[in-house]
Amino acid sequence: MDTSIFLKSIIDSDPAPIVVCDVNHRVVYMNPSSIARYKCDLTGKNIKLCHNAESSEKIDRVVEWFLQSSDNNSVYTYRNEKEN
Repeated sequence: MDTSIFLKSIIDSDPAPIVVCDVNHRVVYMNPSSIARYKCDLTGKNIKLCHNAESSEKIDRVVEWFLQSSDNNSVYTYRNEKEN
């Protein structure tokens, strides 16, 4: 059974914006909620293009940590107090 179809349907139905990036900062997937929230589809683009310098530095630190060890490969979540 191909579970990717089920996983995609779960992510697509989540009301929270979900953006998935690779370690080269390229957006590989945005769920419909994220496209609606950010009013654009950034799939294939560098996630850092829509972030300020401080956020870009944080993104770099997270990616560097991911690259240090496969044990660090985990889901990164962010809570925005203004929206939640």
